[in-house]
Amino acid sequence: MTEEEKRRELARRKRIRREKRRKKLIWKRRILIGCMVLILVLIVGLISSIRSCHQKAVETDAKIQAEKEAKEKKKREEAEKKEKEEHTLHMVAVGDNFFHDTVLADGQQESGVWSYDYIYENVKEEIEGADLAVVNQETPIVSSHDNTSGYPTFGMPQEGGQALANLGFDVITMATNHSYDKGKEGVTDSLAFWESQETPPAVLGIHESAEDQQADRVKIIEKKAFKIAMMNYTTLINIGAPVPENESYAVDVYDEKTVKADVERAKEEADIVMVFLHTGVEYQNEPDEATKERVEYLADLGVDVVIGTHPHVIRPYGMMERPDGKQMLVYYSLGNFVSGQQGISQLLEGMADMTFVKDPDTGEISIETYSMEPLVMHYEPGYSGYAVYPLEKYTEELAAASGVHQETNEDFSPESIQAYFEPYLKPQVFERSE
Repeated sequence: MTEEEKRRELARRKRIRREKRRKKLIWKRRILIGCMVLILVLIVGLISSIRSCHQKAVETDAKIQAEKEAKEKKKREEAEKKEKEEHTLHMVAVGDNFFHDTVLADGQQESGVWSYDYIYENVKEEIEGADLAVVNQETPIVSSHDNTSGYPTFGMPQEGGQALANLGFDVITMATNHSYDKGKEGVTDSLAFWESQETPPAVLGIHESAEDQQADRVKIIEKKAFKIAMMNYTTLINIGAPVPENESYAVDVYDEKTVKADVERAKEEADIVMVFLHTGVEYQNEPDEATKERVEYLADLGVDVVIGTHPHVIRPYGMMERPDGKQMLVYYSLGNFVSGQQGISQLLEGMADMTFVKDPDTGEISIETYSMEPLVMHYEPGYSGYAVYPLEKYTEELAAASGVHQETNEDFSPESIQAYFEPYLKPQVFERSE
């Protein structure tokens, strides 16, 4: 091989080596770039994964926070609702409950069982739905069927009282002109009956002893966040059933000096002072002057609510201004609740319905709503089938079938009944006498 050939061979080999080194370098670069790309992809994926995890964590935290806030809001709302309910008191009161002979007979079955629950069935929902329900039990409750009687000297059987207890009345007022129709025994039998109940109601107006009267003439009823002082007085006792002087403690009789002392005590111990006053001229829809004077006296003392009984017909209701600038709610009469009276005016009755609200911070009490809901006492021809109805449930068929038509030719229909109620269902503002 010549020198020239050697030189060319050497040059060729150098080119080959350089080409190999170049290709090797290119592959290294490609591998490096590939690794860098892979690393970048991994980094991007990792960042994306981290971001996704973070986003999920943020969303989870947000969801947890939202659920926590929702639970806290619900808890606050429930607490606020509970507090509002605790500081809101709904009360109803009805008028005179007394059984004439026809009512007594209506509840006596051929089997010998006596029962009167059916009379009250249509107002059960209204009574049970109230926080406090009050009824004026006009007459004594006797322990023996042999001692039951109707007009004029009344004695109601225990089954009649049981019907009231089953209805859920919390307070029973019993200071009436009939309180002593059965003498001292009628008072003690009545008190013993109410005390025998599983949940004894508060009984106002009658007492077994002078000590009991002194302790219980002012009853403090504690319900929800409220303390309500309740007193019950009668301004009259029947001539045929007088209270002996040595038993005067048995019935709370209206006397200004006594009432003043009671109200002063009540105002110290309670949020609301309420007086149930058995007074007035029977069968007069407008308040008589004596009743007005007594009610104004109670306003002067600072009483919050007065509910009248005895007239056996409804009377106006509304607000009367007190000397301290506040208002006193007055129901002059709710009429009867259950009775055997047959006249139209004695069959159309009222249920006092009021709602009290107490400010949880100041303790201030206000009367949020008040009304008189119309009721109808129904009976069928032959003086049977006695039942009390809310007017809204008293149908044309019931009115047409009423036994009142055997007593009078007057119109007795839902329309005429509504017309009778009309002047008395809207609250009034009672002006004080000069």
